[in-house]
Parts: sequence; structure tokens; C-alpha cells
Amino acid sequence: MIPFKRRKHLLRRFTLLASLLVLGSAQTYVGADTPNRPDIVFILVDDLRWDGLGFKHHPYVETPNIDLLRSRGVSMNNAFVSTSICCPSRATFLTGMYANQHGVIDNESSEYNPELTPPLTKYLQQVGYKTAMLGKWHMGQNGRPREYFDHWASFKGQGKYQDQLFNINGNLSPHKGYTTDLLNNKAIKFIQQQPKGEPYFLMLSHKAVHEPFMAAARHHDAFGADTKPLFPKSWNNDMTGKPLWQRRQLVRDVRWDWRTRDAEDESIPEAIAPTAWEEDLRSLFQYRCLAAVDDGVGRILETLRERGTLENTLIVFTSDNGYFHWEHRRWDKRLAYEESMRIPMVLSFPGRIAADSTLEQLVGNIDFAPTVLDFAEIEIPAAMQGRSMKPLFEKESAPWRDCFFYEYWVDLVHEIPTTIAVRTKTHKLIHFPEIDDCDELYDLRADPHEMVNLAGDPEFSKLHSELKTKLHATAATARWKSRIFPKNLPRMRGRPGELLMVKAIGGQLETTEGQQAKATDIELGRNEIRFNGSSSRIEFPCDEDLDPATWPYEIEVEFKAEADGVVLMQSSKRNGMKIFVQDGRPGISLRCSTWIALKTTVDASEEVLGKWTKAKAQIDYNRVDFWINDKLVESRALPQPFKYRTNAPLILGNVGEHKVVERLPHSGFHGSIRSVLITRPNVGPR
Repeated sequence: MIPFKRRKHLLRRFTLLASLLVLGSAQTYVGADTPNRPDIVFILVDDLRWDGLGFKHHPYVETPNIDLLRSRGVSMNNAFVSTSICCPSRATFLTGMYANQHGVIDNESSEYNPELTPPLTKYLQQVGYKTAMLGKWHMGQNGRPREYFDHWASFKGQGKYQDQLFNINGNLSPHKGYTTDLLNNKAIKFIQQQPKGEPYFLMLSHKAVHEPFMAAARHHDAFGADTKPLFPKSWNNDMTGKPLWQRRQLVRDVRWDWRTRDAEDESIPEAIAPTAWEEDLRSLFQYRCLAAVDDGVGRILETLRERGTLENTLIVFTSDNGYFHWEHRRWDKRLAYEESMRIPMVLSFPGRIAADSTLEQLVGNIDFAPTVLDFAEIEIPAAMQGRSMKPLFEKESAPWRDCFFYEYWVDLVHEIPTTIAVRTKTHKLIHFPEIDDCDELYDLRADPHEMVNLAGDPEFSKLHSELKTKLHATAATARWKSRIFPKNLPRMRGRPGELLMVKAIGGQLETTEGQQAKATDIELGRNEIRFNGSSSRIEFPCDEDLDPATWPYEIEVEFKAEADGVVLMQSSKRNGMKIFVQDGRPGISLRCSTWIALKTTVDASEEVLGKWTKAKAQIDYNRVDFWINDKLVESRALPQPFKYRTNAPLILGNVGEHKVVERLPHSGFHGSIRSVLITRPNVGPR
């Protein structure tokens, strides 16, 4: 707990600031140039849980300044994100659209296309707002200025907690100090520089409280040096009734190397006994990072009071997603559980939003942009899918949604399947549309920690059916679909049509005109190419257009294998593809490396040795589809986008320098190939 001396210090500070704000309320800026539109301050924290604040009655966290902000406005008690991961959520805040529409579906594609799905700042600028973005952008890995912001100060990717390299309006500028404090300073400076009567929109986007956690030196022992992390209430759940994919994670870690045949004979227990709880101090470290954010909220409130504009400022404080502290034996976020998708949301606008109020309606990040535009008296664009919360502040009984829709696309790094969910005031239904696994149904009144899955209980079959109907209806309204392509990327990375054809015709090796083949120790039959399993190979030099990362990429090979081996491959040390035969069964494996090698292998079930077989694979930005003899074996999302080209030759019948995946065959192909055809299908509109 917080030492007595620190508690007294916080109390004095809280009381002093509260009195200043009360006095400031009588000093609202007035005059001939009183602004018709409010100034707007948007404070976005990274990875802060909905319940990690003082006014939420957290057992040890104290946030006096955020609590003060809440006392001047409203806490939205049921606020959620529509996708619980950084980049998609941030894009939703700015566009008022679901990720399926703005196209930011992961932390790799990152950017949205501002022309197709503009941010709210475009519309604010049109009526005279000065717009600023300070801090973590994290949609794209660079910190360059983005369109529709007049002032910009950001950094690359996640940034650092200490000594940040800022990109300020296009110029790199190293800064010494703690990043949260630096951002608070920049926010205050921006506010002080704005002429009264000329409205502004300030987005203060903190790096805090993202991992790896590093609190400011002054907060090293915040909340007490002896404070202990909380025991997660769902830790002791034995996972009975939970989906197979969740139980599998606790038995077999497939996050980095997925292979379909590994699941064929696996035995996953129906219940998994929890291990002994070991205290993890990271949750405490995370909250200590929040202390500097809270300091900044207090300084911003004081700055607004001093300049006399506090009463004409809409302030929104929230987070881009929630965070697990080992609930459900999980860390991080992404799932449709409360700890992951539920966020804090506080709005303050004196005279327009009732002070010290709480609202229970189901709201979310998708509603932020429409709400801001509504308060700024700007017509809400038809493309925005969220709703303005302003009517709720004027009349609590205003018509509102009765459920909230959640969407998430597969992320094998954390082995979380594509997910859609619907959350009502009392229940939640979670569905996994791309895998054969059970739904999750929870009564949030009786089971707020989501431990008892009712989906398989006959007593709740009617409720399950009703919620499934509601889920599909909300998904249709949101325009959800399982396959989404980032809108900031070209849908086709190369020219469409035939790229390469290889076959033997009348005893001659025939290839597409212009493609140079280097053949070694092959034997040409009338209509087949024979490989000896060791030295035989056909190599095509590196060609960017032929690279499997130049999506969409489709390869079809007709072969007859006499033994296990590599039919063809194209791979560098970090990224690659190979079609192989192992235990007589054909398959395809892909390697997409970021900070770790991520591997996806799809195996067919039938044996093909001695038989003519047609294998076809389509590799897209974030998915691989594999067919054998025109029958789909599997369509699987990739753990990370296949976006880095191999810059390696395409090799038929032998192996290259790199192996793609160690546990697959590396021997050359022994058998015959009739044809190889590589094309780029014209996929049409997004």
C-alpha cells in the first residue's frame, strides 16, 4: 500500500488542485471572441485496464488527478474496444470505423489509408481546428508526420521510456528525459501556444503503460515498496468447458511453429489443473508507469484553468485496449474477455456533461470520433459506424445500442483464432468462425470473471441460439468478414497473369519466354522432367515478381514422388516457402520472420508416393491456401504477414541454402514433374 507520507502528499495535492479548479470554474474565458466550438484534449494511454484507476476502487492504485477529471465529468462504466490490439484500436478511435472497414487488422500492416478512411482531424481542420498529435502513433513503424495533423511530435514504433528520438514536423530531434514527462510538457506547451477563441484538437498518445515497463525514477516505489500484485480471480479455473484451442495452449505451445499434422493425434485433457500461483510483479510495474500519466493529467488541468479555457474544453481520457494480469492464465490482451476488451473512458465538459456521473450504456472506441465531431457541431460522416455519445449526456434514457460487437483476426504469435463476439449488458457470446471449436457463453451477472462456459449446457440452448442470432446480425451491420486486406497496401504487389511455366514438351525443357532456367542433372522425358533425388535441380534466378512475398502468389505443380523430399522451394534465412513430401504426404511450409521466426506448415492427410499429384498453393499477404488434387486441404492465416521478399532463387527438385523449417525434409526430390505454373490471380476490388 502507499506509505502514509505519500498518501498525505497526494491528498494535499488533490485537495489543492480541486480548490483551484473550483475557483477556475468561475473564471471561464468570455468575451467577443468566445469560441463556439470547444477545445478538445484526447489523452490515450496504452494497455491500461478498465479497472486500474483509483476511482474504480483498485486495491492499491491511486490516480488523484484522473479521479479529479472523473469528478468533473462522466465515467463510462461499460466502455470497450472493438478489436483489442494497439493499431486496429487506434485506427478505430480516429476513424469511427470497425477494423474491417478501415483495414488496420494487425500491428504489421499498421496504417489506414487517410483518403479512403479519413481520421476525424480531417473534418476538424475543415472548420478551423488546429490539430496536433503528440506521442505514440504506432500505425506504421516510422514516426513521420501524418496527413490531417498541423503539428506532429512522434517516434518510431513503440518508442522508449527514456531519452526519446522525436520526429517533430519531419525533423528528428533527440530529447533527454522520461518520455511520459516529455509528452506532458509538449502537450502543455501546445495548449499554451493556442490563441483563445481558435479551437484546437490535441491527441496526447502516451507510450505508457506499455511493456517493457519502466516507471519514472520518482515513482520507483509508487504505491509502496512492499506492495504485492493481485491474485487473478480466474487463475484457479481448471478450463473445463473452455475451447480446445485454449486448453491446447497450456499443453503444447504452438505460437512460433504451427503444423496441422501435430494436432491429428493430440490428446488434450478436458480439464487442466492450475499450477501454484507465483507472484508476477509486472502488473505492479505497469501501474507505476501510470503515476507519471496521472501527474500529466493534473498539469494539463491546471494549465487549462490558468488560461481560463477549462470550462470550454472537452477532455477524453481512455486506453487503446485492456490487459490481462494472468486472468485465465493469460498475459497481454487480444481475447474477447473483459480484462482485454474493456477500457476506462472518462469525458469531462463542464455544463455539457454532468459532473461526478456514471453511465452504464455499452460504448466503445468506435464512438469516440462521432462524439467529438458532434460536440464540435460537425456533421458526422455517413461512413462512420460509431455513434455520438452526446445524447446520453443530455438524456440518460436516450435510445442506444443493446449490444457491442467485437472482432479479431487470427494472430498465431499468441495463438488466438479469428474471433467475433457480442457483449450485452448481462451476457457475452464468443464465436470462432474459422475453426471447429465450441462457442463461449457467459452470464456476466453470475460469472463476472467468465469462468463457466454455458454454451454446451442444454439449459441455456435457447439463450445461446438467441445470442447467436444477435451476433450474426451485429456482424452483418458492422460489415464483418473473415478475410480482410489492409487498405493502405496495394491489393496486388505485382503484375497479374502468368509469371512462370515449366514443363517438358517432346523431350525439351520449355519455360515462359524471358525466364532463364539453369538445369543440372535432370532427365527429360516426352512430357515429364525426372529428378534423381540428389544433384538434379532447375534453378530460376531471383526475380521480384516471382517472389512468394509479391502477393497474391499462386503456384501449381504436378508431380509424382518416389520418395520423401523437397519438390520446390524459395527461401532466404528469414523468409521462405517450400513444397515437400514427408512420410509420403505432401505439404507446404512458410517462414515469416520478424523479431522471431514464425513458421506455418500445412500437411495433406493422403499419401501420394508413386501417384501423379497436383499441389496448388496460394500465398497472400496474411494467408496460405493449399490444395491437393483440387481439394482444399486447409486455408490458414499466417502468424505474421508474408511481406518481406526472399530475394532468393526458385529451385525445383533440390534444396537451397536455407531450409525454411528444420523438422521438414531437406533431401532433393526423387521423382518426376510434369509442370510448374506460377500465376498472380487478379483478385479484383478489396
